[in-house]
Amino acid sequence: MRILIIAAVIAAFAAGGTWFRYGSLDACTWLEEDMARDSALPRVLIEARISAQFLLDGITEPDFADCLHGWWSYRLEDLPEGE
Repeated sequence: MRILIIAAVIAAFAAGGTWFRYGSLDACTWLEEDMARDSALPRVLIEARISAQFLLDGITEPDFADCLHGWWSYRLEDLPEGE
């Protein structure tokens, strides 16, 4: 029972931190926000770039898992070599 309570508290803090940073719990928004933060491109071009990448991967309607995978891939690309 104690482990369940600890897991629930950790999940609540993680969700709260994500909401505070992105204003959303949608992984597609996280991807868009991070790309906007890292580039000087207008938001419309960022959205088009994300949509184009999903289309190249054969995904016409990305769901949470697709966006989460895209977000993690984008975040991993930003890491310097050797990390």
